[in-house]
Amino acid sequence: MNLASIRNLMLTILLVFSQGMLQTTMAMLQTTMAENTGIVRGTVEDPSGQPVLGAELKLKNKTTLEKFKTTSNESGEFTFTNVPNGDYVLSAKAEGLEEAHASVGVGTPNAHPIRFRLEIAEKEEEVTVTANSLSSPSASENVDLIELNRQWLENFPKKDGDPLAVASIFLDPAALGGGSPKIVVDGVESDALEVPTSSVRKVYINKNPYSAEFGKTGKGRIEVTTRRGSYRNFRGMLTVLARNSVWDARNAFATVQPLAQRAIPELMLSGPLGQKVSFFLAGRYSIDNESTLINAQTPEGGLVANFKAPERKTYLLGRMDFKFTPTETLTVSYQFKNKSQQNQGVGGFNLPERATDFFGHKNEFKISERAIFSPNLLNEVRLAIKQEFQQVGGLVDQPGIIVLDAFSAGGAQVSQHRRETTGDLEDIISVIKGKHAFRFGGGIRPRFFRALEASNFGGTFMFSDLSAFLENSPFLFKVNQGDPRVRYRQHESYGFLQDEMQLRQNLSLSLGLRYETQSNLDDTNNFAPRLAFAYSPKGGQTVLRGGAGVFYERQPEVMQLQSLLYNGSRIRQVVVSDPAFPNPFDPEANLSLVTPSVVRIAPGIRAPYIIQGSFAVERKLGPGQNYLTVEYSTIRGLRLYRMRNINAPVPGILIRPDPNYINIDEFESSGTSRSHSLNVMFRGQLRKRFQILSQYALSRTEDDTGGLFYLPADNYDLRSERARADFDRRHRFNLAATWKLPWDVRVSGIVTLSSSIPYNITTGFDSNRDTVANDRPPGVWRNTGRGPRYANVDARLQKTFKFRKDARPDLELALDAFNVFNHANFKNFIGTSAPASGFPKVPILTDPEYARWPLPLFVEDRSLLVMR
Repeated sequence: MNLASIRNLMLTILLVFSQGMLQTTMAMLQTTMAENTGIVRGTVEDPSGQPVLGAELKLKNKTTLEKFKTTSNESGEFTFTNVPNGDYVLSAKAEGLEEAHASVGVGTPNAHPIRFRLEIAEKEEEVTVTANSLSSPSASENVDLIELNRQWLENFPKKDGDPLAVASIFLDPAALGGGSPKIVVDGVESDALEVPTSSVRKVYINKNPYSAEFGKTGKGRIEVTTRRGSYRNFRGMLTVLARNSVWDARNAFATVQPLAQRAIPELMLSGPLGQKVSFFLAGRYSIDNESTLINAQTPEGGLVANFKAPERKTYLLGRMDFKFTPTETLTVSYQFKNKSQQNQGVGGFNLPERATDFFGHKNEFKISERAIFSPNLLNEVRLAIKQEFQQVGGLVDQPGIIVLDAFSAGGAQVSQHRRETTGDLEDIISVIKGKHAFRFGGGIRPRFFRALEASNFGGTFMFSDLSAFLENSPFLFKVNQGDPRVRYRQHESYGFLQDEMQLRQNLSLSLGLRYETQSNLDDTNNFAPRLAFAYSPKGGQTVLRGGAGVFYERQPEVMQLQSLLYNGSRIRQVVVSDPAFPNPFDPEANLSLVTPSVVRIAPGIRAPYIIQGSFAVERKLGPGQNYLTVEYSTIRGLRLYRMRNINAPVPGILIRPDPNYINIDEFESSGTSRSHSLNVMFRGQLRKRFQILSQYALSRTEDDTGGLFYLPADNYDLRSERARADFDRRHRFNLAATWKLPWDVRVSGIVTLSSSIPYNITTGFDSNRDTVANDRPPGVWRNTGRGPRYANVDARLQKTFKFRKDARPDLELALDAFNVFNHANFKNFIGTSAPASGFPKVPILTDPEYARWPLPLFVEDRSLLVMR
């Protein structure tokens, strides 16, 4: 055997030995890894026990926070392999189903497969717009929807903790018609959102704007869903908001910094009551020691003073959810409000003796049932009963004295007691049939009222200016006499039908029809058609969206109240022009023989309505959830409410048509409006830490009425009333953004900018003798004046302290600052052109800069101490 053969033999032996060693080493490593890793497997089912395909499964290590993801297959099965030993949290989520969680121990001997049975999600589930949804759009899912979830509600500065403070800046004033937005809480209409902030789950604006289910368009409607308790875990939260005026900036008109203190504790607790019942309870108590600013011109000179106006508010919300079966749930809730306000109505021109006290009390009970009869059939029934009581009364029992654009003294002449009992019954059915998604239903709303209206029973003198007051020369005296008690009712009902059709993968069409009626309104043809479409060209990331619809307004109950009280037989309104002062009547005069004034509802009055149309382009920008919407919309208002004195003196001869009355103030539906707007909206998330929601609107709105109680300057010629709407601002910009910084620090801000708002210019005299001093100079139309611009920036700095990683409880400290740059924003304007008025003036200012802190620190308007 030569040397080469020996070398080859040794190499062969070495290779065989090395291969054996390698195999042995790998086997040992695999055995070691198998001992330190494990497998997590299981199934995901729907409420009926059927497997769920495509469910998203997440596995998260409680200690290292390492994450694993997978999805379920056609059999609903899922598997995680090579998972390091440890304690994990496993979550399962699928579209239309509630997310579920389970604790998993990897490495535990005899571990069994995990079985998830997901429950049907609540109706108000979050809509996440993705590239796929843009390529297959829905006519009811618009990208410019304003959706504020718990994170947004908790992370932004909110005055008084109001959950609607952020959302309301994105409403369209033209869609409101100068009135208030319609608030829908858990599917039931409400006059206001008076619940603890911690009970609010989500807030929507412009959700499905042309839905036939609602009476108002999307940008004039706020939808709110409240939270329910968990069926598995107990949760609690304590929040304390506090403010002290030591951190406030001084009001631009004030000479002395007013005292202001506020404390708002709020407590929330929720959890299971057995396997099929959960509860949620939240309470809030507000202690508000605020001051108002008096800025008046008295005979002794200018008066600037602070006046205390304390408030106390209690809000309570309790809710129980019963899960009878996986497809049938019942919700019972109770809402309570108690509110007292002292020294109200003082400020601006109103002196301290004009103060009034207010008290309000409300109880509301709701019950709703949701049943899924089949995968294609859903029925929802809601019942609500509410009783609300309000009273307000003046503190001084003396005749009122109003000197236009100078000061108001004497008694407030306010005495009101009102009680309302309202029921609300609604049934809505949803059916899916092929390409059609039908939704139809209806509701009734019986309302019963009792009122005592003894206002102005002591009388009020009105003076044109200070010189007239010094000369004891009022131009008007008004006083009421008679029976101030009245009972009445107003019943409302509606029905609707809507069909959303997915005609093609990239084309969706929605057609709807709504009908409304009222018991005290002889107007039975209020049919409101609705249409909306969404089209994605070539299935890309752009959607063309449009719609049109008719939206009716209801007749406010106050119209019937006024017409019943001041009809000349129950309460007599006595109006005296150029009266003597301070005794307008002869002591022996019989006031029942004095010519009265009355308030009426015009015969044949009809429900106002608006016609809205819009066209929008939606575009996804780059990676992530970033969307841009450009929309043009137009609104036409018809038969809008106004008040007109049909018995005003005829111009030129100054004789009233009906000598049996002084004034006949009549509610009419004869106003019109028109609005055009271009809206640009962007919402997105940049680098997972910065979220932004911004909106710019270029708009113009004109109308010829200032609202329900607005009287024109000339009751016989309304042409000069056509002008810019009271709320018209040509440019509006709103921005809400939040930035998550390292070390669990977050910075949030709200920016609101707008151009000027109009105001009226008047002479300050009653030249046409219609008893209203709103006459304008020759050639001057309504809302000719232009006020200053509006600018406001609110900010929050927030820090979260975690006691354990990825676990509760935690502690949040936050500082809110409002009107950070202390910009003077005026909200009332005096347009009197009389020389004595010093036109123009601004007697009232919005809040100056202030901040708020949690309990330990006490900074400006409010502080936040959150423990969860």
